[in-house]
Amino acid sequence: MGYDFSFWNYQPVGFKDEKEAVAEWKDAGITLPMTFEYDPARHEKERMLRLLDECEKAGMRAIVCDARTRYHHLREVGEARFREDVAAAAADFGDHPAVFGFHVGDEPDRHSWEYAVSAYRIVREAAPRLTPFLNMFPYWHGFEETMGVSTPEEYTELLVDFIRRSGATLLSFDSYGQCAYFDREYYQDCHILNLRIFGEAARRTGVRLFVSLLSVGHWGYRVPTQDDIRWQIYTAAAHGATGFHWFSFYQATLDGNYRENPVDMFGKRTRTFDAISYEDRVFLQFFAGKLAACSWEWVRYFSRPAGGFPLFTKDDTLLSVSVVVHETQVAVTRWKDKDGDPVFTFVNMDRELPTKLRLVFGGKLAPRSCDVWIVPGQMVYIDKERMI
Repeated sequence: MGYDFSFWNYQPVGFKDEKEAVAEWKDAGITLPMTFEYDPARHEKERMLRLLDECEKAGMRAIVCDARTRYHHLREVGEARFREDVAAAAADFGDHPAVFGFHVGDEPDRHSWEYAVSAYRIVREAAPRLTPFLNMFPYWHGFEETMGVSTPEEYTELLVDFIRRSGATLLSFDSYGQCAYFDREYYQDCHILNLRIFGEAARRTGVRLFVSLLSVGHWGYRVPTQDDIRWQIYTAAAHGATGFHWFSFYQATLDGNYRENPVDMFGKRTRTFDAISYEDRVFLQFFAGKLAACSWEWVRYFSRPAGGFPLFTKDDTLLSVSVVVHETQVAVTRWKDKDGDPVFTFVNMDRELPTKLRLVFGGKLAPRSCDVWIVPGQMVYIDKERMI
């Protein structure tokens, strides 16, 4: 199972030249883009096919955003018409080699949940070789009015039920509080809690976990720095995510207080684009292949716990973690490589300050110790042969 970078794309087919758009996505380190929005009543089918052709040339597969495959459409037109429209979408685009799957919708609540289950199942049945994409709400305190469940455990069960009834092979959620201006520690812990909730549901059902991360300042969320971008990627990976969705890529209007999207409303690449491009490509080049060859075992926290994950205590391989400079929270993840040997990763959970760790190993990694400096959000990878 590999790793993918994607993004939210709300612009219509025809918004930008297809070749230029795909080249820009590739420059940003994107491997699994969302297409421009397509509605057969308003847009040219040929331009969507041209976009998919360019994705194929660039070695990308894409999530197709087609109005006919959304669960809201099922709710509006009923099952018989929805099945017809999904079949038409599958006939138009489903056989293209660059298609990963169709976008089924975003953030179903308790009133639309069953529509989402049905829509996902119908889309999957119409194009069984593809992977439909649907994104979920994150959990927060005071959740019951929105979703009809009130605890993290209840939400985990609801997600597991969705996967089993829909046949989903991918689970996604969005989470942006880690970049909140206010109550930062509280919202960062909520972000980690959601990684625990969705990670547990994904592991219990054997599906991929995607996390939608922040790439644009808006509402009470700041514009993420390069440290924030790095932190979001490696924190998600340390908790078992294999897909990362950036919210969002293009700024089209002055609505609200959205600012510094990777591409601004004049088509100019911003500093956010540069940060995403660099961090996406570093992860793909140096970490994705190694982590894809491992299976995730557990994550524990050094210094203080987060999101309900336990504190780290020594095991038979990793004997101790200590901080030489600046006491900080560290996410310690244990993986297993293809030979069954242990692999460890360490992520600095501080948002502004670097730290220096002293690691002491035993068992198959022993006897050895090492000191490593890591900046905010940086990951250190250690197996029996190497460290990066």
